[in-house]
Amino acid sequence: MNVRSGTVEVPAAPITTLPAFAWREVSIVAALAATLFLARIDRYRIGGDELYFLAAGRHPSVSYADQGPLVPLLAALSDHLAPGSTVALRLPALLFTVLAVVLSAVMAREFGGGRLPQTVAALAYATTPMAVMQSAMLSTFALDITLTAVLAWLLIRWVRTRADHLLVAAGCVAAVDFQVKWLIPIICAVLALGVAVFGPREMLRRPAWWLGSAVLAGSAAPILWWQHSNGWPQLAMGAIVRDEQLATAGVLAAPWTMIQVTGAAGLLSLAGIWAGLRAQRFRPYYFLIPMIVIGLGAVVLAGLRPYFVAGAFPGLLAAGAVYLADRGLTRRDAIIGGGFGVLATAICVALVVVLPLPGSALRQPTDDYAQIHSRSVLFGPSGWDDLVTAVATTYDRIPPQQRADLMLVTQNYWQAAALDEFGPAAGLPPVFSPNRGYGYFGVPPDSADTVLYLGVDGPDTALRTRFAQTTLLTRLDDPLGFPGVNRGVAVWLCEGPGQPWSVLWPDAKELRLVDGTSRHGR
Repeated sequence: MNVRSGTVEVPAAPITTLPAFAWREVSIVAALAATLFLARIDRYRIGGDELYFLAAGRHPSVSYADQGPLVPLLAALSDHLAPGSTVALRLPALLFTVLAVVLSAVMAREFGGGRLPQTVAALAYATTPMAVMQSAMLSTFALDITLTAVLAWLLIRWVRTRADHLLVAAGCVAAVDFQVKWLIPIICAVLALGVAVFGPREMLRRPAWWLGSAVLAGSAAPILWWQHSNGWPQLAMGAIVRDEQLATAGVLAAPWTMIQVTGAAGLLSLAGIWAGLRAQRFRPYYFLIPMIVIGLGAVVLAGLRPYFVAGAFPGLLAAGAVYLADRGLTRRDAIIGGGFGVLATAICVALVVVLPLPGSALRQPTDDYAQIHSRSVLFGPSGWDDLVTAVATTYDRIPPQQRADLMLVTQNYWQAAALDEFGPAAGLPPVFSPNRGYGYFGVPPDSADTVLYLGVDGPDTALRTRFAQTTLLTRLDDPLGFPGVNRGVAVWLCEGPGQPWSVLWPDAKELRLVDGTSRHGR
């Protein structure tokens, strides 16, 4: 692909004719990945965030305190079609993961790669630990990763075809992604910066670019209005997410975290970064450099979560596969590459087959926030049954006349979501929580003079008000339990709040997850 005139290297132009798409090979990889991920899709108990998505879906809104409306809508749809099915709930995550596998091959083809690099790119993404995580549970990042990659692919394809409908499509994809989370406007701005610096600047002069941008802006209007009306909680969430990630894995651990999410395929993504900077074939796509550099910098230097840059994985893996194929593989190179492919596949299969570990294998208590993520990955969420049983048993002991207008109030949103999902079957009353997005779902009526409060802190501390009378009814504290679910939790009967609920609620709202781990071991 390099053209030389004397000793001066002339930049390569975008490819005009693409090789055939490796339908057979890529279909086999995608089908095997889908089968593998589907086989374990319901092995993990439903997660706290998944319960929250279901609860949010029962409170439809154009925006939420911590996310857009799309994932709660998908959760509501699954709950309508197949109530209680974790398979139906997680199918969107699995489908978006498989789409990312296929997209890796499509991007390799867009870079001019033939059947082998297309297949390698698809297999590489399918065997990353990130793909295993992406497909395991419904999450915002499961959708965002793939939508970001689709956006990048549309712009890459425009460079070759100059088909302006691709720019409009890119704006539509960004608009959909904005309904998932707020990261995409930043990505679009960084991509625009890359185009302005590296070209092709013609892209920014096309009416289709501005039409696509208008679609994104229009889709943002209802969300921005909701955020404005509710004090912009989403802006505060950025710092909270960063603090939670740093508590899970500090800045110094970020490189190791990146290795954990890319696995053996991380070497191929490094080859993709090298190719993007050095190979003439990729020079027309230099506008992607700021997106990758700033994303990696945010993860490694600022401590943001690894999936903030995972949308670049399909493109990087595709570039690495095409670059290595361009160089020509010796027999030794093929053996080494095959070995890494086998290793990546073995890691992927092992993660799928082995995890989650049985609860009987849990030996150490979870005393620190940094342990929550690893515990969730290794053993899955737990404690919901204990939580609901403890609250239901306590509720049944309260005299019937006192239960007439009783409401449940929880300190964190996982507790509220679990009681919202499983509580009605146990005869429990409506539940409220001032934590994270739950604080915006509704306020207990001012007529609720008595509430059953559940939390790791006392009600006066958590709800920032004094009650005329508080009575500790029971404690739920399994030494090996999940913090904030069935460990370190107490149930209180609270009577006579010091202020009406409509007055105290705004001050009681708390966006960070209160799990109680900081209180253990003191």
